[in-house]
Amino acid sequence: MGLDELISRLERDADARIAAIQARARADVDAIAAESERTSSREGDEALARRRSERRAQLDRELAEARQRARADVLRAQYALLDHVMARAGASLDAMESDDAYRAALPERLLDALRFVEGRGARVRCRPALAAAVRSAVAGHGDVTVEEVPSMTAGFCVVARDGSVEVDDTLPARLERLRPRVLVQLLTEIER
Repeated sequence: MGLDELISRLERDADARIAAIQARARADVDAIAAESERTSSREGDEALARRRSERRAQLDRELAEARQRARADVLRAQYALLDHVMARAGASLDAMESDDAYRAALPERLLDALRFVEGRGARVRCRPALAAAVRSAVAGHGDVTVEEVPSMTAGFCVVARDGSVEVDDTLPARLERLRPRVLVQLLTEIER
């Protein structure tokens, strides 16, 4: 084998090795690019999923806040309606004192109130317009006096002489005690 042939053979071997190295390098580059693309795509998908999850959580919070504000508005409206109904009822209380049904129930209500001060002297406070009916209802109780109070609201109060007990049976107080029940009935009517 001559020198030219040896050089030619070495050049071919070198070219073949260079081609093989280049092919391996291209394959490595392609593999790295593919892996990079898969990693980038996976990271992008993960980032997108994270952003979706964060946005969904934010929207859920905003929706919950909006629902809470709406419920608060509904409650305010319901209580405003109740206040309006109670104010209208309160405006008619003075006329109730002269109502036949109220006067007919007065003796029983007075006896119920007097049970709380039983054994102690008491005074029944009421407006002058109701004083005669109250006196008639407590006539059998010698330890009970009637006190006329012109500035008092409609109804009566029974007060133990020693101040230990006071039973407020004025119509505004009774109406206020009915407030929770009126609210429930009102809301039931609204929701029908």
